[in-house]
Amino acid sequence: MRFAVAVLGAGIAQVFPYLRLDQWIGAGGALALLYIGFAALGAGFFAGRRGAAAGALSVLVGAFLYAVVAGLTQPGADPGAFASFFLRIPIAVFPFILLGAFAGWLGGAARARAVTARP
Repeated sequence: MRFAVAVLGAGIAQVFPYLRLDQWIGAGGALALLYIGFAALGAGFFAGRRGAAAGALSVLVGAFLYAVVAGLTQPGADPGAFASFFLRIPIAVFPFILLGAFAGWLGGAARARAVTARP
């Protein structure tokens, strides 16, 4: 349950930078990547175990939620175009999934280090 809540929470947090794709130029792009990475790090930290999987899935959930929000808010989009866009997401965000997996792994490692009992 903790894994699912961490992934869903980080995915919801990642919808915001995806909604601002027009501002992903220069420093805005770097800040968006940092935002996505930090959310994935949080997913890995709060998931408990399988931090890398939590980080990667949080990026994928965020991208899918963006597709749903964008599909509902854009007028005149036909279901075929929406389905095609929805199916291309895992390939389009693959570099971000790798970033999320690494950040989630770091979050899981930070949690393991923080929770470990000290003598």
